Amino acid sequence: MSLSHRLTVRGLIVVGLALALVIGGVGRVAGASPLEATAVTGGAFFERADAAGLGFAIRNYADGPAFYDAYLRLGGAQTLGPPVSRPWVDDGGLVYQVTQRVLLQWSPADDQVGVASLFELLNDAEFGDELRARHIPTAETPPTLAPELAQQARLNWMTDRAISAKFANSPRGRASLDASIQFYGLPMSRPIRLGPFVVQRFQRTALQHWVEQVADGQPVGSVVLVNAGDIYRDLALPDELLAEPHEPDHAAVLDVRLDPPADADLQTAPIAQRVYNTDSHILRTALALLEGVEVNAVALEFAASAQLAIGFDTLPGDVLATYHASLGIRVNEKWRREDPPPLAAVLAHELRHFEDFRLGRLGEDSQSCLDAEARALTREVETWTALVSDDDPSPQASELVRIQSSRAAVYAEGPDAIDDLARRLYQEDCDKTPVVETEA
Repeated sequence: MSLSHRLTVRGLIVVGLALALVIGGVGRVAGASPLEATAVTGGAFFERADAAGLGFAIRNYADGPAFYDAYLRLGGAQTLGPPVSRPWVDDGGLVYQVTQRVLLQWSPADDQVGVASLFELLNDAEFGDELRARHIPTAETPPTLAPELAQQARLNWMTDRAISAKFANSPRGRASLDASIQFYGLPMSRPIRLGPFVVQRFQRTALQHWVEQVADGQPVGSVVLVNAGDIYRDLALPDELLAEPHEPDHAAVLDVRLDPPADADLQTAPIAQRVYNTDSHILRTALALLEGVEVNAVALEFAASAQLAIGFDTLPGDVLATYHASLGIRVNEKWRREDPPPLAAVLAHELRHFEDFRLGRLGEDSQSCLDAEARALTREVETWTALVSDDDPSPQASELVRIQSSRAAVYAEGPDAIDDLARRLYQEDCDKTPVVETEA
């Protein structure tokens, strides 16, 4: 990659601060609302809590990187963290932007946005002390073998079962070796115990498996992404201007090939996915996942064309979400920090109700209501199983993940089991609530 010759050390950070940064894992992000954002032309703007209204935007650019589309596809702020730099153009026309946990890279040769191998870029000896201070293991020398044998030999370095399971399912829960390598890269070290966690370094990120409970730490048994983008930003951004927060309407891309660096001629472009009526980045991320699940295509088209209102609201604790013909879809506020896949499944349930409403398939009696709920449950589970590969939740799984896994297990028993589940969950509500107002 072309960035390596531009890397410059930005100074040592004391071990205590480094530990705080790394221990933060996925739970610590800099920003006023780290998982939410303000819509801007071509993407979203994330305000930083320490910058008086300034922050960083992630956008699509015409004839250039569709960073925002890729950001949503990879899981948005919940997975990648908020952006922590401006985008920049480097040698070969490659365009980069740092998020809290990864370095995004766009190549003009294939017009694709992917995750760059930032820990390979930081593999020079000059970064060794800084990386060790941040609890990133020293890279091992890869075996001298044929490429396919060398890859398998490095995959065999994953001897920690929890890290191996996290790697195998990729950030979106799909069991695909290619998808996992594209996101994490190959191992650069074996897993080693460092304080309260076991950590393994990969080409593009690092994973921590927490094995000891400490204050401000992650739950024991959890496996989280290290804030690798923060590490890269602190040590090796090509130009310090890239790390300065900016106004929401600032959309320029810096060309660091110029001396001095200057704004590149890149213009913002519309978001490629359907545009939905929601001001929540979290829900936009979940809706972007639904774009890839074919059974939701009709409902999504209806929702976008009708500008169906979709948002969070305060709902009873046992209600996942609701659909009302005049109010739209309201998701329980308690799920605001939930991961995109289970949120996408909840939205799929309510969108099926909206689809039935638009197609005139909702009746006015209790049985029609139960039939509608059975169809919505089926859509919910079809979406969940399309997005994740493991129906057996881990002990640390969230309440919503456990609900989705439980419903998937019922679905596996057949249509009669789903009908029975619909009766258990919704009989009372269907007896008293109009069909145009439903809840999951």
